Amino acid sequence: MAARLLQIILALWLAAGPTSAQEFEQPPDSPVAQVLGSLAQGANYSVADPVYSDGLMHNFTLQTNYGSFQISGDAMMRERLREMGALATLESMSKSDVFLKSLGQTAQAPITFGKNLVNDPDATMKRAASGVSRMFDRVGTGIKNRKASRDSTVGSVLGVDAARRQIAVQLGVDPYTDFAPLAQALNDIATASAMGGLSVKALTMMIPGGAGLAVGSTTTVESITQALAEKTSAEIAVTVQARLSALKVPPDVVNKLIQNRAYSPADLLVMAEMLTQLNADGTAIFVARAADASTRDEAVFQRVRARVLADQGKALGIRAFEDVGGFPLNRLADGRILALFPFDQVAWTGSIGTTFEAVGQALPPDSGAPLLVITGQMTDLARANVTKGGWTVQTVPLP
Repeated sequence: MAARLLQIILALWLAAGPTSAQEFEQPPDSPVAQVLGSLAQGANYSVADPVYSDGLMHNFTLQTNYGSFQISGDAMMRERLREMGALATLESMSKSDVFLKSLGQTAQAPITFGKNLVNDPDATMKRAASGVSRMFDRVGTGIKNRKASRDSTVGSVLGVDAARRQIAVQLGVDPYTDFAPLAQALNDIATASAMGGLSVKALTMMIPGGAGLAVGSTTTVESITQALAEKTSAEIAVTVQARLSALKVPPDVVNKLIQNRAYSPADLLVMAEMLTQLNADGTAIFVARAADASTRDEAVFQRVRARVLADQGKALGIRAFEDVGGFPLNRLADGRILALFPFDQVAWTGSIGTTFEAVGQALPPDSGAPLLVITGQMTDLARANVTKGGWTVQTVPLP
């Protein structure tokens, strides 16, 4: 079902009229230095060369001391690289005199991060479809706070969860990260500080200023990071519920999103803030599709899409979400249909071309010349076929 949605949605974008295109292409590989620049290698990681593509998203292999991890999408990769930087800081912190004295340890006995991790033996890079690509192939009461909680009862009592949240925010990473090495390191540091009597304030003072969560404007960053540091995950769920309810999203749709474990509480908070800023009619259409995310990279894709929509909403004149063939596109102030997605690299593959004519009539007849906006690159062949179909193509930066 996921493979089918990718075919249909991309065909929807491109099928303003019939096409005779018969030439398809293999998604191109890219040198890692071209995609990541100096970030291709760091003190505690390296990224395999080349970077593969599935026709929409870049697929990376991140090689670390904790094992190799397959990562889909430029946005997800940037998140992981911030987390690798946070790991390096935590490891250095665990060896400091202040930290070790608080635990009654010696400098020769720092915390050993990653000792309990089980690496995926099949994590080597393959040219596989990302969760995002699979998502595009799919067409298409009240919340119990305990179901939304990502904090532990024991951890809350001991103060470990509060310490973890504040440490993560200071580092500029998600307190509820699914990246196993960092999740364990945050728990280890927070637990050690709670048991060793080292105050959270003293602990965070040991952390150099972080880059901050990549969530938006300065004001947005301050409000979101404060909420992440001070509120439990269940409290964040209540905030998200209130924000989305104000946008007329039905309670059952809100609950489905909040209880979807592909999203972290930070993802949900960012999405709710971005959709509030966008303030478009029909937001429920977007949330209902986002609630169906089945993989972590698909969830990140939806969060990033919400942010790009909010960033570009005023400039593009976004007024509403509109269901086009089962997927939430946007209606602009001038009546056109907008398809805006944070794709890394669009290639003209066989699956896209095969369904090009079949779903061409799904675009509303009153929408005029449609607009396709992406954050990444497009091959020459893909661009030629897109524009031949009547679409205007624009590129905007990935936030």
